[in-house]
Amino acid sequence: MRLCLLTLARVSLVLTLLAAPLLAASAADQVSAADQAVVRSLADHNHSALDRLLDPDFTWIGSKGERFDRSSVLRDYPRLSNAQVPTKSQIYGKAAVIRADLGQLHVMRIWVKRAAGWRLLLYQEVAQVAISEKPPGGSGECDNPCRTIPFVPKTAGEKAAIASWQGVMRAMADNDADAYAALIADEFTATDTHHSRPFTKSERIAQIRKLKLTGRQSTPSPLLSARMFDLGQTVLMIAREQRPQAKPYFNTRMWVYRDGRWQMLFSFNTRIEQDR
Repeated sequence: MRLCLLTLARVSLVLTLLAAPLLAASAADQVSAADQAVVRSLADHNHSALDRLLDPDFTWIGSKGERFDRSSVLRDYPRLSNAQVPTKSQIYGKAAVIRADLGQLHVMRIWVKRAAGWRLLLYQEVAQVAISEKPPGGSGECDNPCRTIPFVPKTAGEKAAIASWQGVMRAMADNDADAYAALIADEFTATDTHHSRPFTKSERIAQIRKLKLTGRQSTPSPLLSARMFDLGQTVLMIAREQRPQAKPYFNTRMWVYRDGRWQMLFSFNTRIEQDR
């Protein structure tokens, strides 16, 4: 009898291990199918399909910073960029991040798992400059966003993600590469309007160390406003920020809870060329 129970336990364990990748693949297949359906629906002006796939809180941010809500997209069907470009996707629990990159034009689509299925929460484009712009100098003094921000997070996850982000901002202001590295996910990328290409975590760390060696400092851009979404394992923030004497921009960031702390997965910002 004991032998039978041990055998059944081993069989159960094997089935569990085999099921894990299948479940992950199923989620990936679901997101991929929904994403392809959105691409087709926008091209075909398929209102009913889009109505099912767009989240109630859906936001569209174009390459010049134009922002549309769900009702505007359902009415005007804006043109989707990089529609034929092969995509890269990553699933984090109830959130999925899809990228379509071609040259200096980058597209990101963020999907969230709702009770009725996967829904598109954000579409955003970034057109990077041909030559990276010189970052503005600074004194290193940073109140907003390093210590205070004009935004009140609601959930415990949002509060923790904000605290992690402010830690990153202080590390950047202080040129503290070690403090920065601890709060950044290994797969992190920064895709900024102001640069000619995306940067990885290691490249960002190298930039911070170089600034420290040269004695230069940079001051993070103040936060103007934000929206946050607590998705359980991840937290998403769509922020509006502005450098001194420069145009504002939308910066989308996502954090994942990993290894006992909130780590930033990406920074994706779009300059607002025509503010409205």
